[in-house]
Amino acid sequence: MIDFCSLFQNSFLIIGTGSPLRQDDQAGLIACDELLKNDVFCLKCEYGVENCFGEIDRFKPRFLIIIDTALFENGKPGDVIVTSEESISEVKLALSTHSIPVTLLIELMKKMWKLEKLYVIGIYPKSMDLGLEVSLEVSSSIERLVEEIKKCIKRERRVEELV
Repeated sequence: MIDFCSLFQNSFLIIGTGSPLRQDDQAGLIACDELLKNDVFCLKCEYGVENCFGEIDRFKPRFLIIIDTALFENGKPGDVIVTSEESISEVKLALSTHSIPVTLLIELMKKMWKLEKLYVIGIYPKSMDLGLEVSLEVSSSIERLVEEIKKCIKRERRVEELV
């Protein structure tokens, strides 16, 4: 099990991805918007991380945290899963907006930026039909997730100041 706040200890880049036109599939984008409103940097990548390789390259992150809509075994609308790249196949995670397989995408990113670690925060959708409305279950999960990330970052900054 991953200690959630440990994701935010190192030189990390948060990416929010999804489709803004497919209801709950925009969860990662909305989470990113909310983080930005709260002074937490997040890179928005519409329609998939692979569409932002140029922007990501500017940061050359060592640790990457991707927030996206994800389908995973035994998931229910609004459920959130946090997994590392090593565990993606174990939880049968399928990210929604990638045009290339997630394993290949991860392999590419690790080579391009010498990533030490990649994490995925996946939010299980209720509907990914065309539309702009996000389900109540997913909206609530986004709110809770953003609050947790803010708390973790605040806590990690306090720890850094003490060291």
